Amino acid sequence: MKKIIALLLALVMVFALVACGGGSGDTKPADDKTPSGDTTPSGDDKPSGGDTTPVNPNAEVEVDTAKPYPHANEDGTPNLDKIAHFDYEYDYSQNPKFKTTYVASSSYFLYQAAADAIEAWCPSFNLEWMGFKFNQDGDANSYMTVLQQVLDEGAEILIVDPDATIYPTVVKMIEQYPDAEYMPMMSPATDGDESAPTPNGYMVHPFVGFNSLEVGHMLVDRIWQWLQDNYPDADPAEVGCIAFDFTTSPQLHVRTVGAEEEWKKIAGASADNFWIADCVSAGISYEGAKSVFPGEVSKHTEIKYWLICGILDDWGLAAADTLEEAGLTDTSVVVTFGGTGFIQQWDEGISNAARYACFTAQTLYDEPILGACYAFKMGWCTPETIWPGWVDPADSGKNGEYSKVMLPTEWLSEDDYIHYLKWTDMYASVDTYAYLKGYDDVPVAIDDFSSFVKDFPDYYTGER
Repeated sequence: MKKIIALLLALVMVFALVACGGGSGDTKPADDKTPSGDTTPSGDDKPSGGDTTPVNPNAEVEVDTAKPYPHANEDGTPNLDKIAHFDYEYDYSQNPKFKTTYVASSSYFLYQAAADAIEAWCPSFNLEWMGFKFNQDGDANSYMTVLQQVLDEGAEILIVDPDATIYPTVVKMIEQYPDAEYMPMMSPATDGDESAPTPNGYMVHPFVGFNSLEVGHMLVDRIWQWLQDNYPDADPAEVGCIAFDFTTSPQLHVRTVGAEEEWKKIAGASADNFWIADCVSAGISYEGAKSVFPGEVSKHTEIKYWLICGILDDWGLAAADTLEEAGLTDTSVVVTFGGTGFIQQWDEGISNAARYACFTAQTLYDEPILGACYAFKMGWCTPETIWPGWVDPADSGKNGEYSKVMLPTEWLSEDDYIHYLKWTDMYASVDTYAYLKGYDDVPVAIDDFSSFVKDFPDYYTGER
């Protein structure tokens, strides 16, 4: 059963890649749209009272009806780098209830998971959920038909997930509806300019996701730390790293490039012991990885300590099983970016070299995307002014006006993953991992983790 699920997980991660990869900024500033709802009161019009209303009993936080903005600065001004994240102390019920939908190019379960998370957030943001909309056949014209329909039905907040190549058409349609605000989900909204240095043109809107090169760095840093913690005296000649790759997918390949870059940087005398298991001819599946990875291991019988960058869950699971079959589990470590497959394995009580997953819960993924649309509708900021600290000078639009927010990740292991998953349910007031409620010996508090990135990336500039 694990192998079947791994095959499905491969599909999940392939679609998620787009969110983890590049995209670029844009040239044309969006039209100055007038929000259809009331804006936040200012000056003498701000509420002066201090009424509080209970919200999310799990979080044990009370609403302050006098708070002017979510995560407002101490002087009452908006913090545009935090305004899109949900604030349990802010009273969203005082604002209009906007009609909200998610329009995807498919009903694959990755998109369904995203829709479920958006729907789960709607009550907290005081939004009216119109449902998950998608086109059955994946055709671009069909997608535009569905998009037109929800706009005609009065959608005011749209999370969009079209084929990345049709974003210019998607954006043009949405801009014809002045009451509609949108955010892209799994790939940046771009203008199709072929002269741009990144796929599909320059960004025309802010984006929330991951940096694939940094993902590769993080994976190698984690496996190297495991080696230092467990086998600090390992002979460098017996230490080797294999990173999976899929060379025809730019986003996946960049992760592998980042892994190799970091390995060469930190591995010292083991720096040359880096090999790549390219699954481009075998497919993105557990079975594909099992047909490629054992051959790479068998080529290097001198290696005793294997450090593996699984890149995707199914590849990581295949690597862990292969190492177990070879009797190398105790001296090996496998990491992945994603983690759903690793979590399922840990739930089943299976322990092998699949030790760590770099994970972001879907609810934390969707939160700032939905919150950004909400901030646009309220008139608190525009697509050009939100997240000013997250404008990457190397990838911010033709005129440098659009931000790319990196999502927070947590390293999960078999020993601690329950704590984090229980926290994500508490934070978002959902029951995604309801089966973990029985773990009373794992207490959770709202401050245990954060929905914000802990360390601001060095490659960004600007004030936060």
